Amino acid sequence: MLRPVNWNSGPPSGSGHLPRRVRSLLHLRGGIVSTRELRELGVDQTTLELYRDYGALQAVRQGWHCSPDLPSVLRLAWRFGGPLACVSALQLHAAELAGAQITSATIPEPLHGVVPTNTPRVPNPSLLARRWNIDEPLTPVIHWSTSDVHSGNRQAVSRTVALRQTDHCEHVDG
Repeated sequence: MLRPVNWNSGPPSGSGHLPRRVRSLLHLRGGIVSTRELRELGVDQTTLELYRDYGALQAVRQGWHCSPDLPSVLRLAWRFGGPLACVSALQLHAAELAGAQITSATIPEPLHGVVPTNTPRVPNPSLLARRWNIDEPLTPVIHWSTSDVHSGNRQAVSRTVALRQTDHCEHVDG
């Protein structure tokens, strides 16, 4: 019996290549996509695992994946729970306006991140370092707000929200 052709299934063509629809989704979402979004495009679990094995996608945390060229500082923020917030988001927006490369020097630690209010907890930095085989990061400053998470894009909250957060943050030098 012939099975219907699923153009998104099967191993990636070449090493680390994604179909155009998946690349478009990554671009649209700032380099970070959920498993649900990939499933809606027709990417099944086996194909998703192949994309990760071939290095076309990287797991950021459970249910979330990113482009391998996403700056490590943004991956770290998502490993803690979500997009950059407060002063970290302002530094990202300033770097983007200047056309600068986004690095850990552009956005120094401790990272300010935002997570939805219903998030049970953020990972311990030492556990995170062991799990992802990275240097142990400083404990992040977490801003808990479901509405702020959705104010910008998947990389950072909007500039307006970041300014408001900076005005109210106890961990900002100023």
